[in-house]
Amino acid sequence: MEATIRSVAKLAGVAPSTVSHYINHSAPVSPGTAQNVERAIAALNYRVNLGARGLRIRTTHSVGLVIPNSTTPFFAEIAQVIENALWDKGYQMLLCISQRDLERETVQVANLAGRQVDGILMIYHSEQSKAVQFSKGISMPIVFLDRPVPGEYSVATDNFYGGQLAARHLAELGHRCIGLLCGEADIRNVAERLDGFMTELRRWGIKVRSDYILHGYQELQFGLRISELLKKEPRPTAVFATNDIVAVGAWRTLLEEGVRVPQEVSIIGFDDIELGRFLIPPLTTVAQPSREIGEKAVELLLERINERERFANKAPTSVIISPTLHVRGSTAAPAEGR
Repeated sequence: MEATIRSVAKLAGVAPSTVSHYINHSAPVSPGTAQNVERAIAALNYRVNLGARGLRIRTTHSVGLVIPNSTTPFFAEIAQVIENALWDKGYQMLLCISQRDLERETVQVANLAGRQVDGILMIYHSEQSKAVQFSKGISMPIVFLDRPVPGEYSVATDNFYGGQLAARHLAELGHRCIGLLCGEADIRNVAERLDGFMTELRRWGIKVRSDYILHGYQELQFGLRISELLKKEPRPTAVFATNDIVAVGAWRTLLEEGVRVPQEVSIIGFDDIELGRFLIPPLTTVAQPSREIGEKAVELLLERINERERFANKAPTSVIISPTLHVRGSTAAPAEGR
C-alpha cells in the first residue's frame, strides 16, 4: 500500500500533525523529531504530492530561473549559487534555458507562472525580450539579475564602472592602440561595459578606431576573431573582451599564431570565471561578484514572496554591486617602440 502521513507518523512515533509541520515547514520541529520523521519517510518511500500541497497552502516552495544559455560559464556559476541559496531555504529551483530565443524565453516564463512557482529569477537575453514585457502583466514576484530592468526589481553589477576599470588599467600600463571584442550591442550590460570603457579612454585622450571594435555572440567562437585585429596596422598592443569566455577563445588564436601574452599582446576580460584563473598566464579580468549577485537576488525574491504586503505599494529597487579589477599575468606594459 502507498504510504500516508498517518503511516509515517506511526513509524516515527509522532502525531500526523507533526509530520505535516515537518513537510510543510508550517511549525518548528525539534532536530531529533525531524530525524525520526525523515527516517520514516525514507523507510516507507513516502512521496509528497507537491501539487496538492501547493493548492492547499498556496505555495509550491519552488522558484524558476531563466537564463540565456548554459555554455557561458558565468551563467552556469551564478545558477549554482542560486540553486544552493534556494536549497538552504527549502526551495526547489526549476531551470529554463532560452537558448537566446525570444519566443522560447516568453513561453518559459508563462509556463513557470502556469506551474505556480512562487517566484521567478531571470537573466533575459536582450533588450528586445518579450518575456520582460510579459512578466509585467503577471502578479508573480520576479527579480531580474545580471541585466537590470528600469522600474523593476533587479540585482546587477555596475558594468559602466567595470568598463572604466578595464580601460584605466590598460591606459596606466601605457597602451594606446587597443582592440575590442564586444558582445551583442543590444545587450544592456555589454553596452554599459563598452560605454564605460570608451568614456575612460577619452579621459586619457585615447581614441579607438571603429574597425578595431568587433561585435558578436559572447561565446568561445567569437574570441577566435581576434585574428582580424592582429592583421590591423598598427597591430593593437592590448585587447579588451567584454566577457572572459570570449577572452579564452581569443587566447587559442593567439597561441596558434605564436603571439605571446602579454609580451606582444595584453588581454583583459570581464566576469572572473574559474577557467580564466587556470590559463597560463592567468587572465586579468574585471570580476563580477557572482556569489553576491546570486545570493542577493534570492534574498530579495524570497522577501517579496514571503512579505507581499510590505512590497505591495513599494517602488521597485535595483541593487547595483561594484566589480573589482583582478590583475594577473595576461596584461603588461607594451613592448618598447609600440
